[in-house]
Amino acid sequence: MRLLRRLTLSQARTVAVDAAFVLALVAVAVAGLGATYTETEFWWIAMLGALLAVLSTVVVTIVLRWPSVVAALLVLLWYFLLGPLLCLRQQDGLPGPSGWRLLVDETLFGWKDLLTTLPPVDGESRLLVLPWVLGLVTGLLATVLSMVKSRRALVSGPLPLLPPLALLALVILLGVGRPHQLWLQGGAFGVLALAWLGLRNARISAPVRSTQGKLVRIGTGAALVGVAGLLSLPVGTWASGGDADRVILRTHVDPPFDVGQYPSPLASFRRYVQLPPGRSDPRNLHDTELFTIEGVPAGSRVRIAVLDRYDGVVWGASNNAQPPGSPGAASDTYQRVSSVIDNPARGRHVDARVTIGPGYSGVWLPTTGALQSLRFDGPDSTTLSESFRYNLATSSAVTPSGVRPGDVYTFTSVQPDDDLTPQSTTTGVVGAAADAAGFLDTQAVQWSEGESQPMRRVFAIARHLKTEGKYSDGVIESEKIYHAGHNRYRLTDDTGGVNAPFVVGNDEQYAALMALLANRIGVPARVVFGAVVPEGGHVTGADVHAWVEVQVSDGSWRTLPTDLFMDKDRPAEQQTTRQQQQSGTVVPPPAPIPPPSTTGEQNDADMKVRKNRSTAKDAQDDQAGPVSVWVQRLVAYVGVPLVAITILLSSVVVAKLLRRRRRRTRARISARFVGAWRELVDHARDLGQAVPVGAGVTRREQSRLLGTPGAGTLAQRADSHVFGPRLPRPRDAESFWEAVEAERRAMSEGVSLRRRVRAALNLTTFRP
Repeated sequence: MRLLRRLTLSQARTVAVDAAFVLALVAVAVAGLGATYTETEFWWIAMLGALLAVLSTVVVTIVLRWPSVVAALLVLLWYFLLGPLLCLRQQDGLPGPSGWRLLVDETLFGWKDLLTTLPPVDGESRLLVLPWVLGLVTGLLATVLSMVKSRRALVSGPLPLLPPLALLALVILLGVGRPHQLWLQGGAFGVLALAWLGLRNARISAPVRSTQGKLVRIGTGAALVGVAGLLSLPVGTWASGGDADRVILRTHVDPPFDVGQYPSPLASFRRYVQLPPGRSDPRNLHDTELFTIEGVPAGSRVRIAVLDRYDGVVWGASNNAQPPGSPGAASDTYQRVSSVIDNPARGRHVDARVTIGPGYSGVWLPTTGALQSLRFDGPDSTTLSESFRYNLATSSAVTPSGVRPGDVYTFTSVQPDDDLTPQSTTTGVVGAAADAAGFLDTQAVQWSEGESQPMRRVFAIARHLKTEGKYSDGVIESEKIYHAGHNRYRLTDDTGGVNAPFVVGNDEQYAALMALLANRIGVPARVVFGAVVPEGGHVTGADVHAWVEVQVSDGSWRTLPTDLFMDKDRPAEQQTTRQQQQSGTVVPPPAPIPPPSTTGEQNDADMKVRKNRSTAKDAQDDQAGPVSVWVQRLVAYVGVPLVAITILLSSVVVAKLLRRRRRRTRARISARFVGAWRELVDHARDLGQAVPVGAGVTRREQSRLLGTPGAGTLAQRADSHVFGPRLPRPRDAESFWEAVEAERRAMSEGVSLRRRVRAALNLTTFRP
């Protein structure tokens, strides 16, 4: 209470008003992240950080009158003490080395994780570290700058507005393309900023003598501020050109994830075909349960992988396969997502649950429709959630950490309109697959002869393939000449390729060929590797299929079912030796492309280093005995706070030593005498003696209050050297300093050890 009495009513009101404006501006600015997070926890955490920073700065710098660096250290202490509890609740909220390490890691790299995660992100994830830091830093800087004193209103007036403005700009850059609460961000922030600026300028300017005139000016100013705020939104929107030109960092940061590193599952299609009687293969999954899906009707298509890039060898998944300017190109990348996905797709709502069976493992996550939300269950749910990525443009999902038998997840999705007819129109914007299909020019023209519209040509090619083609898995003895794979050679050879009397193959070859031909005639197409749900929802290898999707004019992708371009008629049995003689040298089958391997071989590239560090540290913690765990907790809960307090207190001692050295080594010799006397007076004040300071108090007056016998003599010596007729010599100054040091020691000897410790840490003499 004694400290609070040092503030006058006017000073207290000024501090309270400034603090209120800082908190209000932070609240409005941070609200712009509402479309980035799923819940409102981010706002409360940011506001708590700002409130702690503002209160800490006010108490330290205004009430206690300590330097601002102490306030910064106190805010840093809040950061480490409360950060794990508020932002890392998955780490049990216990402040310790592991939590602090993760806290610092998210502070340094959290912006990258946020920008590469498809919004909205989970409101309870570790990405809450970013709002926590923004609130602390903005509250600290704005409050410190609001205390800067200057007679120039142009300088001190707008100075504390800079941190909230920087926060608003950063929130916009970290946000989404569609503005969130634009009236709040633009209008309310502008009104608050202008009102605070006007109040601060009024304090610095000469006061208005007339109370009535003052009220008129305040009313007029408030009206102008309100009008300016109302006009700022439409004018700003018109000048910026709308949402399409909104500049955000998310569109300029490429997610550090290459889905092309994973093998194409289509290349392993032969693992799912039916083997002839009497033949077995442990790798064959035709009769093995892959997964069980609940909540979807029989006949629904489950998407496992969407393959939109052809390199002449395989159809594979990729980022940014759609050409710039085409519908969905901006979202054609695999991004981290939270449990809720902001998916603009519309259609029939689906609630599904998937349990991975004994025959499935890998990075590709079976889903159906366009995902709206997804949640993993089980012991590996945290790992799977952190690595889960989703591509809005292809409606496909991957988990780089890999799923394995027993994993369970639930999701909600929508089933968009999937009708496709020859009358459907297309965008006509094709990607690199059209160039890769150049070797099929002849077939594209001949098989669509008589049709001019692109979609009609697609259906004509599909009819030709179904009418003239034959089906074979290439596993029975008479059909082994029809090799697996869908590389350029396999699709064009004279044994089952387009140069043969008829095309022979299964889903793998037909889907690959159909998608290439569609792209070549100007219809964007891609291959989908998935399954058709049977009765009961128990999906086995027999239910695995590949089909084609084409893009229509509204930007959506519609299914071209396999049964439209592939028949089940088998080729006539032929002697293998005769076929070999007719075709010359038999080209050996291409080297098999391994399927997606187990989870141990598949790591998220951009998280690998940090995850390895965390895994190694966790392994060390698990191997540690009870004694070492007890020591770690002792260090975490006792040692680290003690170190922080020691650093904080020692900084005061170091600051006093530096001040003493600066006074003792001044360039002017007379200034050294002045500094020595100030050092003596400051030491007395630190010990609790009421010694006045200021321009109107002489050294001799101060000496009478010091209470030591040598103080009067030292005051006379200082005056004689400072105001004397001759310049003092350096050795005279050094002798005076030695006498002052002796007097300081004499002062300290007369008090208790507790008083001496308090004097060493007292910050009274740093106040002006």
